[in-house]
Amino acid sequence: MRNAILAIALLWSGAALAADKTVSIPPSGDAAVTLTVPQAAKVTTDSGKTTIDMSKLNVYVWLAPKAKTVDEAVAGIDEIVKSEVKDLKIGETKTIKVTDADAKQLMAKSNEADDGDAGTTGIVVFTVGGKVIVACVHGEGEAAARQLQPMLDILATAKAP
Repeated sequence: MRNAILAIALLWSGAALAADKTVSIPPSGDAAVTLTVPQAAKVTTDSGKTTIDMSKLNVYVWLAPKAKTVDEAVAGIDEIVKSEVKDLKIGETKTIKVTDADAKQLMAKSNEADDGDAGTTGIVVFTVGGKVIVACVHGEGEAAARQLQPMLDILATAKAP
């Protein structure tokens, strides 16, 4: 009986691993970071922004090539995320860990870039292999607060390619 339970547990864990895929961002040969995302996630890159589109969450990821540090990227965050959000009013900044290094987590009121609707934005700026990466979730109302933890779960898988 114990062997049967162990076999089922191993099958489930294998199924869970098969349900994920690793993506490179950007997807070219100059990838700055790899992330593990659900197999069903649609990943697209356009104009320097990678979108990870999932059923209840979109995560937007940029390489910040002009920034040499997290603080430099935070100072220019409006320019980096302008394709998704504008009029950022940062209300909270926290230091967190991503890839075992200090990162900045920003929570802000914002407007959506496409239609100007008011909402919230969660941003994480971190480094991997000497490159600065910016990840963002946003939406109307308090969407960013609900989406922040799932984004952090994805960022916990970040690795240098």
